[in-house]
Amino acid sequence: MDNTNGADKLITGILEAAQAEAQAIEADAASEVAAIKERLHDDKERLKDEFAKKAAAEREDLIKRAAVNAELDGRRETLKRKHALIDRAYSVAAEKLSALDGAEREAFLMKLLKKECSGFETVHPAERDEKAIGALLPACGIQGLKLGEAASGLDGGFILEGENYVKDCSFKAFMNEIKAETLNKAAAVLFD
Repeated sequence: MDNTNGADKLITGILEAAQAEAQAIEADAASEVAAIKERLHDDKERLKDEFAKKAAAEREDLIKRAAVNAELDGRRETLKRKHALIDRAYSVAAEKLSALDGAEREAFLMKLLKKECSGFETVHPAERDEKAIGALLPACGIQGLKLGEAASGLDGGFILEGENYVKDCSFKAFMNEIKAETLNKAAAVLFD
């Protein structure tokens, strides 16, 4: 019976050793699980912070882009309204300029001649302004101007013909030139 008792002791010793080893493995595993949980928690917090920062940066970027787009849209709308006002104003001004008569028309034609002519050119007046320009040429003080044939289809003013050029100096061209300058100044609102 001694053998049985010795075998029981051996089995008990093996079981106790196995149980102690299992407990050590379980303790190591628990310690490793705790470390993994801590790393996961740290990673989770780090990722949460990263995503929060990224989301804040994207939100700020979106807000900035929206503000820039809103400002540009506002400028475009302002420009569109300015263009409409300028178109209306120049339409009225062109009608008034075309309707000038008598001394006012002659004074404007004289200014136009002095502004556009440099000398030794041929002036082709609008049919309506032929007599007035014929009388104004000698009085404008620009040397070598000649009266040419009347230019049909002009609302007023003249066509200026030089040696190597032809320039439209009609009332319509005059108004279009001034209107273009005004529109360019108005367009500058987009870049201010």
